Amino acid sequence: MNTTKVETKECPYCSGKGYFQLILGGSETCNNCDGTGKKS
Repeated sequence: MNTTKVETKECPYCSGKGYFQLILGGSETCNNCDGTGKKS
């Protein structure tokens, strides 16, 4: 029997990190997942 598992996929925009690494240095919060790194 197959058990149903709730799986939260990672955000495709920031690869599950919750932020973008900026080229010039520093980071910026991902607006798509609000920094959670998970797909809503």
